[in-house]
Amino acid sequence: MAILNSKQQAELDQLIGNKNDGFEYRKRRESDWLENYTLYRDRVTVNRLTQRQSVNLPIMKMQVKSLLKDVDDMPVIYFENLDNDKQKELFQNEYWKWTMDMNNADIQDIIDKKQVFMFGRSVDQMQIVDGRIKWTIQDPQDILISRYTDPADLHSSRFLVHTHIYRPLKELEKDPNYDQKAIAELKKWYSSEMGIVKLQENQEMAEKRLEKMRVMGVADIDQPSLGEAIVELSQHFVYDQKDGDKNEMLYMKTEADNQQIILNKRLEEVIGKTEDNYWQTHFPYESWADDVERQDFWSDGVADSVRTANKIANSYWSQLVENRTLRNYGMTFYDSTNESFTPSTFQPQPFGFYPVPGKPQDVLQRVEIPDLSESLDELTFLITMTEKASGATATQQGTQTERQVTLGEVQLALGEAKERIKGMSKFYTAAWKRRGTMFLKMIEAAPEKLDSVKIYRKGRNTNNIFTREIGPADWMTKSGYHTKVWSQDEKNTADSDTLQKLNATVTLIPGNQKLMDIYQRKLLEFAKLTPDEINEVLQSEQERRQAEAAAAQATQGMMGANPVMGQGQIAPAPTPAPMPEVPVTPVKPSGKNGAKFKISKIKSKLKGMANG
Repeated sequence: MAILNSKQQAELDQLIGNKNDGFEYRKRRESDWLENYTLYRDRVTVNRLTQRQSVNLPIMKMQVKSLLKDVDDMPVIYFENLDNDKQKELFQNEYWKWTMDMNNADIQDIIDKKQVFMFGRSVDQMQIVDGRIKWTIQDPQDILISRYTDPADLHSSRFLVHTHIYRPLKELEKDPNYDQKAIAELKKWYSSEMGIVKLQENQEMAEKRLEKMRVMGVADIDQPSLGEAIVELSQHFVYDQKDGDKNEMLYMKTEADNQQIILNKRLEEVIGKTEDNYWQTHFPYESWADDVERQDFWSDGVADSVRTANKIANSYWSQLVENRTLRNYGMTFYDSTNESFTPSTFQPQPFGFYPVPGKPQDVLQRVEIPDLSESLDELTFLITMTEKASGATATQQGTQTERQVTLGEVQLALGEAKERIKGMSKFYTAAWKRRGTMFLKMIEAAPEKLDSVKIYRKGRNTNNIFTREIGPADWMTKSGYHTKVWSQDEKNTADSDTLQKLNATVTLIPGNQKLMDIYQRKLLEFAKLTPDEINEVLQSEQERRQAEAAAAQATQGMMGANPVMGQGQIAPAPTPAPMPEVPVTPVKPSGKNGAKFKISKIKSKLKGMANG
């Protein structure tokens, strides 16, 4: 045992206790996961009772592939700048696109969904590695959490342990982030007899994890790197409160083979600080499931509903294949009491003879093997029940049904099945929004750890490609960003409704150029053109309208200058010049009204003199 003081030993015991608790809580699911995986990979375990032949009906793969086909694509993530700085907003979203491209997000997104179908839950991790944000879908068998975790919120767990992290001992000695004194003690312990024994005891979890590869035929899974000391690390993210901490907060503690804690820091020290202290209460991991329940974090997946039916179908199919093979053997019974007949072989083999005491139908009798063709009806029933349980119907798989149905019935059934599958987008889209928030917090916490990247964009009015190097300083603002996310299905449905409404509006308000610009932009977005392509199309449309307007003005000017436009055409008469304005002198009143006017004028003068 490595030498530790009482405080270090108590802390190590707590980490080992958390790991054991998380392992016991998840262990019940591992045998199911292994069966799901092997059935999907077309591997079965042969036994003498139910699975005598190594055959598998690809029901598991058929269901998972059909569902993957109809599940929504990767959601649209957009970051809105809360300071209304559109230039910085553009750079932020370009960096997100670049990060997703570097992490092969399209491929990882498929792996993410497949893990939910196969194991019921998927877990992913974000971290800064080599100057960029690395996003990885983790194996659920590597993650341990508290049994009291709220299944709807991974961050409600008191701890999260990432196991099965294998590093060469020499690599740990070169890493300045690890406690080199603890590593030196660990190195001494490995050379002792107890260390060798402990390494053998630690093989259980590694073998469980690699069992899938063993079933797939990988023979050397126990010796992946001969001649080098490999250490199994476990990263613990656990709440703790030490001297100087105002409250409990997450710590990152890395222990090696249950012997030494080689890293023990606040998670904020490892990643960085944010204005809202995000990393005090959030793991750098995210998780989602499509069959969330209140009691169990490790919920069922689609494969769990398919597994039993697939095993029963395999048993039926195995018996059918075996019986058909035996029928082709041409085996024969014969009367062993008849000494005049001695067959050339007595071994159970094709065209063999088998002795029966007494007479089987006068010397020879054919061994009758039933064909078990009735099993096909039962297999059809099992497959139909499986389709109903998973939602991947025969129509979705491209299979034609035997009974005559109308096109409307097919479309209705297909639509209902797709709506059922789309129900998982509620969990899936919410998980992507949390990932977007984690991405923003990772940048806010450690902008100095991120390298600048080059982005390439096509010019608005040209086909030339322009390059710009951007870094966190180019997009970070005081108020930050808001994560906006919507699924592709929701976006397509909303766009379709918007286009219908705009179409009606354009019909009722013809000639409104601003409304027409909005309508055209929505049409191009619905056609899934990129923002750059949309801008190019709209710019070209604007230039076309300007050219038409200029041509119309030029034509009108020519018509005014030439009275005769052509044979049979007469230019309109020129507009007459306006008449000059002639000043009008007011006419003095005459007659009786004129006398009154004079009297009033005299009175006004007298009044003015009196005042003077």
